[in-house]
Amino acid sequence: MRKNVWAICTALVISLFFGTTLDVAAAKQKTHYIGLHDRLLDFEDVQVIDNDMKVPLSEITKILYIPVKKEKDITYLRKRGIVISYDESTKRTSKDGVELSWSPIVDVDGTLYISAKYIAKVTGFKVEYIQNLKTLRIYRDDYEHMSHADYEKHVKQLLDEKKPIKPIIPIKLPPVTPTKPSAKSATTIYLTFDDGPNKFTTINNATLKKYNVQGTFFFLGKHMKNNESIVKAVAKDGHYIGTHSMTHDKEKVYKSSKSFIDEMNEGTKIILQMTGQDAKLLRVPYGSKPHVTPAMQKLLNQNDYKLWDWDVDSNDWKYTDEQVDQIIENVRTGVVKADKSGDRDIIVLLHDRKQTSKALPEIIEWLQKEGYTIKTYEPEGHIIQNFLHDTTL
Repeated sequence: MRKNVWAICTALVISLFFGTTLDVAAAKQKTHYIGLHDRLLDFEDVQVIDNDMKVPLSEITKILYIPVKKEKDITYLRKRGIVISYDESTKRTSKDGVELSWSPIVDVDGTLYISAKYIAKVTGFKVEYIQNLKTLRIYRDDYEHMSHADYEKHVKQLLDEKKPIKPIIPIKLPPVTPTKPSAKSATTIYLTFDDGPNKFTTINNATLKKYNVQGTFFFLGKHMKNNESIVKAVAKDGHYIGTHSMTHDKEKVYKSSKSFIDEMNEGTKIILQMTGQDAKLLRVPYGSKPHVTPAMQKLLNQNDYKLWDWDVDSNDWKYTDEQVDQIIENVRTGVVKADKSGDRDIIVLLHDRKQTSKALPEIIEWLQKEGYTIKTYEPEGHIIQNFLHDTTL
């Protein structure tokens, strides 16, 4: 009898605990979605406020490449000559200095959310709402995209494939005596440089040689044409060179699947002509997500390409050569965070720019002092790192 009572009590406790947990998880389940062209975006939090789908302002502005700047209590968004501002003190939104009769931007528990439909339309996109799938599609006619009927089928298939995950009942294990942490030498750092070749590529190359380390360079075709000697010097010093497209022009690169693969093939062809190396690693402009479509991924595979994004963003392009300390700090903070998370192959995003060239010596000195291993890309030991989570790339 006593055993039965204990069993019943235990069952009630488990039911109450996990019942509450499941209720919370269910409350956080996604119900509304945002799409861009042919993709379904990974917004964790889409809120419907006053029958309007709103998303975190900081997330959608990154996806649509809208510069955001905050001055005192006012947040500014600038794109295509349009200025949108939100005043925290009045909770009002203005466009080009004129206060709107409604506020597409709202503050939810300290986080700014913006109407997805509004920000899309005001920056030149079109929108279509798929009622039965609760999906707002953002698109532009000058970008190649599937028909709305095909897109609806595509999204339905994606949502149908999402299966509920069974809750895992945690088991309390006895404490384990911690083992000695592995040496940082087990963690490899890949310093990567975008947008060259230019005069700062030469400086960065010299710095790498001084510290006896090698990097990975993603060159633009339009710059390689005028700097063949730099390309050859970088290759001769043992650094890997991959393509970063021909133009870095988002409107051209991502206009269609054909224009995308043509930009990559042309850049790779120039590298082969100048160095004799058949470079199959590339980095696409602005990162792979959300620009690279499934059709583009397929073409990359068909052409035997590999794709690298990054683990640590130095954000060096944001700063002047008088703000190199911030670049150095961004790299330090990012590397430490990635290392603590268990990442043993950390890719750092840098650029061939003046401010980066000034920051690079101290970045390398810190990495070496901390005991990290710095290497260039090795095709035979390819590391999968792309925002698409595509294991074939």
